[in-house]
Amino acid sequence: MTGVSGADDPSPELLQQAAASFGLLASTMRLHIVWVLSQGEADVGTLAERVGGTLQAVSQHLAKLKLAGMVSNRREGRRQVYGVDDSQVATLVRLMVEKLDPGEGAAGPAGAAGGDLLHFRSSGA
Repeated sequence: MTGVSGADDPSPELLQQAAASFGLLASTMRLHIVWVLSQGEADVGTLAERVGGTLQAVSQHLAKLKLAGMVSNRREGRRQVYGVDDSQVATLVRLMVEKLDPGEGAAGPAGAAGGDLLHFRSSGA
């Protein structure tokens, strides 16, 4: 026995919502878009250049992320500028990428977990 009470478990509905959110981030391009936006706002052209996608593909991914409440946009002159709407999602993405990237100072997938992961560069998280 682990000592964890069944009353502490999230509801099936909440788990389903969490799985859907993780599923949305399971796309490499969407994950890359959130990574880029976690570093600051960007327009579609800049995002397409950074993630290596077409304007149309990036726009479609942004629409899905916006619908899920993960990103937001605002008009700046004639262009739309996007940003991460949920700093916790940005933190989650940054932590996972840094955990898996030994170059970021974390121990890597087989290394130690915990304190090494708390050094991420996000100023708003």
